[in-house]
Amino acid sequence: MELLHTDTLAEARRKLLAATEEMEIDPCMVNLEEARGRISAGDLISGENIPPFDRSTMDGYALAAQESYGAGESSPVFLHICGQVGIEEKAEIIPGPGEAVRVQTGSMIPEGADAVVMAEYTEEYAPGEMICCRPVSPGENVIHAGEDVGKGETILCRGQKIGTGETGMLAGLGIREVEVYRQLSVTVISTGDELAAPGEILTAGKIRDINTDTLSAAVRDCGMQVSARMRTGDDERQILQAVREASEESDIVLLSGGSSKGNKDYTKQVLEQVTGNVFTHGLALKPGKPTILAYDRERKTLIAGLPGHPLAAVLVFRLLIAWWHRRKTGMKDPLHVPAVMGNNVSSNQGRETCLPVRLVPSENGYEAVPVYAKSGSISALARADGYVLIPRDREGLKKGERVWAELL
Repeated sequence: MELLHTDTLAEARRKLLAATEEMEIDPCMVNLEEARGRISAGDLISGENIPPFDRSTMDGYALAAQESYGAGESSPVFLHICGQVGIEEKAEIIPGPGEAVRVQTGSMIPEGADAVVMAEYTEEYAPGEMICCRPVSPGENVIHAGEDVGKGETILCRGQKIGTGETGMLAGLGIREVEVYRQLSVTVISTGDELAAPGEILTAGKIRDINTDTLSAAVRDCGMQVSARMRTGDDERQILQAVREASEESDIVLLSGGSSKGNKDYTKQVLEQVTGNVFTHGLALKPGKPTILAYDRERKTLIAGLPGHPLAAVLVFRLLIAWWHRRKTGMKDPLHVPAVMGNNVSSNQGRETCLPVRLVPSENGYEAVPVYAKSGSISALARADGYVLIPRDREGLKKGERVWAELL
């Protein structure tokens, strides 16, 4: 009987980076319409200002702020309207002492004006003549050229995920193509004689396949693409054929299960045959002990044998594969939220424990309430807001103890 030597999470991560050092993720150019959700492959510098000129943020009158000083409801300031600037017009009128220019929201601010008084605080009492009932300060109701984005400013950093806000900023700068990292292709393979196909009526001993859809969603969440989804029985030849086919076509292969029957755990044998390079066989982590990692140097494919239980499979994917992808692309780690434990929690010394938690608002921030789940649970992922890692040298956590919860 082969004894299982388990790596700590830190050891497995070091081995993972070392084994895949040659595995680079190439950049590519995509249209702005396709950029949302992609990861920037480098720093992007703005070539112009947003806005390109001083603009009004209100409908009203542009003027030198000092012209409005002392204005009030009972003592308005009288001003002459020397012209107007439409939203698409260049401001060529220069207001002088005692003068103001009618502007719209978005209009260019004319030279000599440094503020806009809102229309609500003015009244035209005769053609070309107005009163101002409220003073304004320099810069009030004006957005200056480059105040939003300045020329030469870094607007995208390497590893930054392009979302709705970034898309709008790029559009505002006239950028229609963006350099992003190529999306790695991932094949998800679920194994088990007990797995029912989608739409199949459940019979005795059958369960629905959860891991294929759950892991596929996790893959897409971190910016990769699912190129294929496979399902096999607990048969070594089937698994070997599926892994060989997947490693030819994908950058990453995720193999879940393979240990549903004690005498049919073929994952390690299959990965040794395909890669000859299994570098981690077992994690000192709960849940996640049966994790296996291998790298196919010939095809430059990373293969991960994940636990069959859905909760464990997704957590190990996040802790290893998603973590590795962030290191390769420069992405930031997920947000960690400070919290206090809501209950006493025990854990096994010698293994880190990944504890799903709900984050409940409290007077002093958040309380981390454990989401207890057995190894086959999937509902814990839906009920949890994040998870807390309990160090391997701890027997547990005490109620009221301060922790950091990583958001799911």
